Amino acid sequence: MASLETQGTEHAFDKYYKDKIVTAIIGIETDVNRVESVARSVVGHSYVEDTFIVTGDFDIILKVRFPEFWTLQEFLVDELSKVPGVKSIKTMMVLTTMKDQGKIMME
Repeated sequence: MASLETQGTEHAFDKYYKDKIVTAIIGIETDVNRVESVARSVVGHSYVEDTFIVTGDFDIILKVRFPEFWTLQEFLVDELSKVPGVKSIKTMMVLTTMKDQGKIMME
């Protein structure tokens, strides 16, 4: 059961993203020897648009799009967090897309 604080956050996200596609950038830190296996385990997910193995603070960066906030939440909690080799996940919610796939979205 979600706490009152969590329920309030979920309500705020649901209200903000109502009738919008939810786009997020997810940074994943993995065990050193599991980077490629973690990437392979998520690359086929239908909501994962892009998967990058990178250097820096994260080992893998995902760009994901979900039809609503709760499906993103389920993906993070029920799927991604349970992939063997995943050490930590940081999710950055996209508020405004300025340019996507080379196309300027806002002028």
